[in-house]
Amino acid sequence: MQILSYLIDNHRALFEIAMAAHAVAMLVVNLTPSPKDDEAVGTAGVAMRQFYRALEILAGIVSPLAKR
Repeated sequence: MQILSYLIDNHRALFEIAMAAHAVAMLVVNLTPSPKDDEAVGTAGVAMRQFYRALEILAGIVSPLAKR
């Protein structure tokens, strides 16, 4: 339960770190001609979308419980 509390308390900072890391990865991909790093960032993008979807589902579950 401490992990969940930590994630809730620091969600903005964690999101900002994740977005900054993604921005740096995109910068590297766009500055290098190698297709291998393009594939890695593409995979990371899919993972980020899945993580965001999981957050949306969790928010949908938690919101009705909080309103009770």
